[in-house]
Amino acid sequence: MRAAVLLLMAASLAGAEALPRVARDLIGYSERKEASTFQGATDVQSSDPSSRPRGAKVLSWDPRIFLFQRLLTEEECDHMVSKAGPRLSRSGVVDVDQPNHETVSNIRTSYGMFFERGEDAVIRGVEQRLSEWSLIPEGHGEGLQVLRYEDGEEYQPHFDYFFDTLSVSNGGNRLATILIYLAEPEFGGETVFPNVPVPPSQTLAAGYSECAMKGLAVRPRKGDAVLFFSLRTEGTLDKGSLHGSCPTLKGTKYAATKWYHVAHYALGGERAVTVKHQVFVPPPPPAPPGCKDEKAACQGWAEGGECSSNPGFMVGTPDQPGECLLSCGRCDLMPQGASLRSRRAGGLA
Repeated sequence: MRAAVLLLMAASLAGAEALPRVARDLIGYSERKEASTFQGATDVQSSDPSSRPRGAKVLSWDPRIFLFQRLLTEEECDHMVSKAGPRLSRSGVVDVDQPNHETVSNIRTSYGMFFERGEDAVIRGVEQRLSEWSLIPEGHGEGLQVLRYEDGEEYQPHFDYFFDTLSVSNGGNRLATILIYLAEPEFGGETVFPNVPVPPSQTLAAGYSECAMKGLAVRPRKGDAVLFFSLRTEGTLDKGSLHGSCPTLKGTKYAATKWYHVAHYALGGERAVTVKHQVFVPPPPPAPPGCKDEKAACQGWAEGGECSSNPGFMVGTPDQPGECLLSCGRCDLMPQGASLRSRRAGGLA
């Protein structure tokens, strides 16, 4: 199994046409049209005939999104929530000016913490099961992050993919994400994929929040897990992986996140693995005269929703234009023939 996964990682970097036949059976490969036969925890069986079924199903093939119902036991979920509780603090987002640091932002208002990889026997068992389902080696994963959402807290739509070269220096870019629901709220808190159309079954169903109707959405159910891929099989960003956590409107939601990289992710003094992988920055549209982005990653940030989530930095004001006017479509804030740097130098203050 490990050899097949490593071949898939290589193919993600070299091109889909290089993908060997042995790797085409992996869950997530775009030409495989049936769900995984992996059955998850063996002790999740319930004597209650009305309980939800256990097993995996495909939510989308483009982008690749999968749901495994009742992947974790209630006891495993409760253990992680209890162990994480005393260590929770306000969640941060990657600092656009210092990619190795986080900063507090209204984009993400949850509270969270990180477990060490394999921190105890329960967490080791969970991580092993996640690896068996996704067919991605455990060592490619970051430590599990536990998040708590309540009272309208949310994480606005974003990519898990990194748009800077510094963040991919350890294990390459993020290949895939698994979200696990540890405690479910009474209403809200869905995981939404805004770039994926709302399926008919979701349109007809009741109980989704307004936020969840902006794209394909998954309700948070205790023990369930969602697997999605940030990279396409040719190694480029999958724009369909844009996702967010809708506001938790009633009750409390706990979730755990496992991020997987294309190579081994070094933790605890391990030597970082460098992957030769070009960060995908989409080509900008033709620039109107006098309008430009001041940072190379602007279009990626814009596609991640930063224009509306962080307007002060991205867009700014007529007197103090932001860094990403072109990607945000706000060239009206830039006088013709003047750049942001020239304004800040005093030319048009």
